Amino acid sequence: MKPNGACRVQSGVDRTRRFVPVGLVVIGLAAGLGTGLCAQPRPPGGGASLAAPGRPNRQRPGPWDNDGLVFRVTADARIEKLAVFGRAGVPTAARLPDGRLCVAHQHFPEDNDADFDKVAVRFSSDEGRTWTAPVVIRLRGLPEGMRFPFDPTLVPLPDGRMRLYFTSLKGRRFDEDRPAIYSAVSGNGVEFTFEAGVRFGIEGRPVIDCAVALHRGVFHLFAPDNGAGAPPGGPVDERPRVGVGYHATSEDGLAFARQPDVQIAGRRRWLGNVQSDGAEMRFFGTGEPGGPGSPGGVWVGTSPDGGTWTLQTKFAPVPGADPGAVKLKDGSWLVVVTGPPRPGTPSAQRRGALTAPVGPPPREPGDFPVPR
Repeated sequence: MKPNGACRVQSGVDRTRRFVPVGLVVIGLAAGLGTGLCAQPRPPGGGASLAAPGRPNRQRPGPWDNDGLVFRVTADARIEKLAVFGRAGVPTAARLPDGRLCVAHQHFPEDNDADFDKVAVRFSSDEGRTWTAPVVIRLRGLPEGMRFPFDPTLVPLPDGRMRLYFTSLKGRRFDEDRPAIYSAVSGNGVEFTFEAGVRFGIEGRPVIDCAVALHRGVFHLFAPDNGAGAPPGGPVDERPRVGVGYHATSEDGLAFARQPDVQIAGRRRWLGNVQSDGAEMRFFGTGEPGGPGSPGGVWVGTSPDGGTWTLQTKFAPVPGADPGAVKLKDGSWLVVVTGPPRPGTPSAQRRGALTAPVGPPPREPGDFPVPR
């Protein structure tokens, strides 16, 4: 029996077929999750993905109405806005061996359907003040029929390579399989090679948008609890648990074993990023909007072992959702978040510009073209 009841931690070969209703994915969207609903299965014999049939309807509310916001947060709680990544979300950040910073995010270009809803990367050589243009990652070896990666997480490896953990699923529709966590590795941050098998999945539950850190020789993976769900057409039989996240560990970063679930006080979500300085881990998560006019924001917790967490109340209240973070050379933090809908966009008009919570709005199953 695994901790926290029966679960199936997958590594190597995926042995079952699973189902997920689109409505379950929507649960995470309001808090800033990427979706991959526009992402395409890999075409036979190639590493590139095909464009969606038909142009995505950008006139409807969606994550293309949001921008990625880059902040520098100092030890004395000062916040400095450094950059804006237009039409981007669900960011993750890391430092490369050569000292540059790398951010990966979901990319929603206005005039490029082939790159729409794909993972793109940007690089900075001046501690986050200026950035290169986004480049969609190239991925070799993605099994036929799997969706292109979404909800990226970057983790530097001891050998100098970069591992990308991401959400994906088998099949061409979200009701054919439950999302789980997969991975790929790269020597330059742009060209990745798929690593066979599922890194982490739970029987009967979608696992979406993980955070991973290498801490004292052990990889720790965290992911928000998005509920259980039901087969297509059935009711949602279990809602997400407030303040609860999944936790799994691995010696090699590939085969993860589930550990007891983690919990943080209040209506906070384990949707974000985790970093380790060798002494403790620091989680940057997504707060719950507090009501009309309250944007929510980033919460920070620390842990020596990944199991017990202490909420840090002195960290500056960065506005945004699903943060990525990396420590800067001067001791401050670079925090990249999914910002609120831009004024005048369909998402802002749908919610009301002054009362909209942070992050993209919930989506409906018909919002995107679905490949067949």
